[in-house]
Amino acid sequence: AAATDEIDSLESQIAKNNQANEHLNKLCKDLRTAIYEANTEKLQVNSKLSLVEQNIKRLEDEEPLISGEIGLLSQQIEQSVQKEYQSKQKLEELETVNKQRACRIEELESKFSSLNTEQESLTNNLTDFKIAVGQICEQNKALKQTIINVQNQISESISAAQTAQIEIQNCTDQSNTASSEILGCESLISELFLEKEKSQQASRTFHDSLQKLVDDQKHTEQELRQKRTEQAQVEQRINELKVELGQLQVMEQNLVEKVREQLQLDIAKSYETYQHTEIDWEQVKNEINELREKIEHLGNVNIDAIDQQDQLDKRYQFLSTQLEDLNKSKEQLQQLISRLNKQSREKFRECFEHIRINFQQLFRKLFGGGKADILLEDSEDILEAGIEIIAQPPGKETRSISLLSGGEKTMTAIALLFSIFKTKPSPFCFLDEVDAALDEANNERFNLIIKEFQQYSQFIIITHSKRTMSIADLLYGITMQTRGVSKKISVKFDEYESQEQPAAVA
Repeated sequence: AAATDEIDSLESQIAKNNQANEHLNKLCKDLRTAIYEANTEKLQVNSKLSLVEQNIKRLEDEEPLISGEIGLLSQQIEQSVQKEYQSKQKLEELETVNKQRACRIEELESKFSSLNTEQESLTNNLTDFKIAVGQICEQNKALKQTIINVQNQISESISAAQTAQIEIQNCTDQSNTASSEILGCESLISELFLEKEKSQQASRTFHDSLQKLVDDQKHTEQELRQKRTEQAQVEQRINELKVELGQLQVMEQNLVEKVREQLQLDIAKSYETYQHTEIDWEQVKNEINELREKIEHLGNVNIDAIDQQDQLDKRYQFLSTQLEDLNKSKEQLQQLISRLNKQSREKFRECFEHIRINFQQLFRKLFGGGKADILLEDSEDILEAGIEIIAQPPGKETRSISLLSGGEKTMTAIALLFSIFKTKPSPFCFLDEVDAALDEANNERFNLIIKEFQQYSQFIIITHSKRTMSIADLLYGITMQTRGVSKKISVKFDEYESQEQPAAVA
């Protein structure tokens, strides 16, 4: 019984030991699994740690560069703002000087007109004095004839001699008086001539001053245009700097977000508490070597890395080939663009000269004289240069088209339009109310130009001028005989003339 009890106790002990053994085996298996997962996790953590260290090092390397670029951009923005302020001040000063010179020009023009008026009055007075001198000369001739008649009468009668002598004496006194008056008029005429020469000299002086002021005004306007161009360039540079600053801010924000996502680190707060300390780089290097040895003992992590490297090499070669093709295409396109620009400049210069010659001829034809010209403003590239139109109608000074009257502007624009049209005509031409500002004489010249160009093109003209309607071959009009109902009317003048001729013969 004691042995049986001991056997039972031993069997129960063995059962307990077996259960404990199974539990230990399970724990060992779980521990192996945990160790494998821990190793895997350690490998991942080590790879993430290396990436984080690389990112930290790259950020530390880029931080002074970004700070320097931000400081440089701030300085450039301040300099650009200062230049803009100085340009605005200088522009205001130039505008003030331009206004003062314009006022001075107006004063000189008014003074010049008053001197012209005074000169005209003096010329009229001189003419009156000349007429008076002529009358006095005629009276002198008449008196001399009277003296001759009296001398003839003396020989006829002694009794009338005394009377004749008295009359002779009177005539002599009148002749002396007339001579003195003639001398006074001659002196007055000489004085008037001197005043006329002085007035002409003053007029020439004022005219020279006026021309000098006009030249100064043109020079000031040119400087003003140059300053405005510089201001536009400064504003463009400021806008470019603003765009670059925005890009840098976006890049900085992306970097901060990337560090916050990957490292759970706020750079701004960390930089506030950052303190530069000495680091034992040898120890860091030893730790890195130990970690690399541990990683090597763990074995290859990415088995497909070689295949991926081959694929990346192939991809790199393909993209390199594509890049080389694109660079070659870019060079070819640049050569093509240069060649096209060269040909465009040559064509533009040739076409511009043809238009210039045609414009000069048509301007003289439309105005019945005068001269005009079109000039290219100063520019490095002829394709981007502005065009200035200068016109001088008959009897007027040379001036810009903006200073002409409405009719003169219209005639100048018509001359330029038809000079372009004459260089390269087209089958059709539409003209809408181009003769609205023309008087009858100018409208007649416009009609002559239309008739001359009918051999090149067909014209469709919208007009209210009867003279322009009279040269048309076909006339369309809109009438409203019934209120609210428009009706089209057309007339062919050749058919109308053919219908009227038989009736006229009958």
